[in-house]
Amino acid sequence: MNKNNTRNPLSEEELTTILLAANEIIMYGGKGLLGKILSGSKDKRIYTADLHHSPMYGAFADIKQKEVMEKVEWVLANGYLTTDEKLSLLMYTDKGWDFVKDELAESIYTEFALAAEFGRYEYVDFILGQHPELKMDLLDLIEKRDSKELIDILIEWLELENFKPIPERIREVLQKLDKGNSNKPQNTDESSPFEANKKWLMIPSDVRQLLVRNVFCGHCMDTVQIEKYVIKGFRDSVVLEGKCKNCGNDVVRVID
Repeated sequence: MNKNNTRNPLSEEELTTILLAANEIIMYGGKGLLGKILSGSKDKRIYTADLHHSPMYGAFADIKQKEVMEKVEWVLANGYLTTDEKLSLLMYTDKGWDFVKDELAESIYTEFALAAEFGRYEYVDFILGQHPELKMDLLDLIEKRDSKELIDILIEWLELENFKPIPERIREVLQKLDKGNSNKPQNTDESSPFEANKKWLMIPSDVRQLLVRNVFCGHCMDTVQIEKYVIKGFRDSVVLEGKCKNCGNDVVRVID
């Protein structure tokens, strides 16, 4: 296949689908693994890497694997994806990145919102591995859409993000969302999530880790670790509301 192959060109929708699927394995897998994601393969590597949870998993399940790979080869041959020289791992070209980045930001925004709705804050780990430009685009979408329901998961992201200038941008978005919340009537005993988070982050990291691992669970009748927690404020206290790591029941830790 030559570099500018135009035989059997893909539709824009097919090209977008392949490039979105590729984002799951950039610098992790090659074209064969990409083909397996698209075809909905039951291969062990797909499940080991949780790639069966990809929104693009099985997108081309209704066509033969050979045809799927022909489409993947077309994307490579026409300069939307490339591979590194040592391990043949997939990478976006500038052409491919420019084509897909807006659609990718929309897709990740949707997944981010679903993660927030169902308390799957571990999705933040996926966000941490994304391209800095994509992170900024995601934050722009959140700010533009005034997505106040994402405040808690944004706070989780802020606590884990180390790549400058992303943390500062997260703070800017949080401040704007929180400002909108301040115009709504609320219980005077409650402080905003943003203010509560600032208090939480003022606690030394090693102390925060001890607090998270020292929460009483009424179901287990023991001290447990809290997970999937959100940070809230009540009067002068910081409140962690989450799940017991052992049994999954609701637990709360109040920090005075």
